[in-house]
Amino acid sequence: MSFRKRAKTNKANAVTIYTRIKEHPDVFRVENSLLFCNYCDLSVEWRHKSTVDSHCLGKKHLAQKKIYEANKNKKNQQSLETTLLAAESKREVVESLIQAFANANIPLEKINYLLPFFKKYLKEGGAIPQAPTLRQLYLPSVFENHTKTLLSIFNSKPVCIIMDELSDDCARSVVNTLFAYRQDTKLVS
Repeated sequence: MSFRKRAKTNKANAVTIYTRIKEHPDVFRVENSLLFCNYCDLSVEWRHKSTVDSHCLGKKHLAQKKIYEANKNKKNQQSLETTLLAAESKREVVESLIQAFANANIPLEKINYLLPFFKKYLKEGGAIPQAPTLRQLYLPSVFENHTKTLLSIFNSKPVCIIMDELSDDCARSVVNTLFAYRQDTKLVS
């Protein structure tokens, strides 16, 4: 009798989370490296086939599958990490939009006229709030970031601001503001 050592499994035979999805199509989904049951909204340990099979043959799973198939419009529950990433992404988009409007000297009130366009042509365009919400929730943080940027640029460096009041041709009062920094002088207003 000869005993042979068992050959090590090569990568082609290695079981992955996607192997389990192929074994049970439309039953599971992958989210953050976890195997979630579409019917039960539970994570299932995927490393052992028997665990996955016993979940699929369980009474609770079969009952949830019947309910799911009766109600096809049910949405999958998202993980907390996915929800937080979506919220962070939305915040970044809205703050970038506010900054673009500020750089172009466009009042935030004009965004209310663009909302139907955003909803129609942009993915998740309906997530952009109206002007009052932008002003209350998002504008302060954009302003704070802009202030921090300016402070980092001008920190401990000489800056000169000169203001002068004079009259124009029609005898109206005009205020001129000159801004000087590093040999550059600019009329800002």
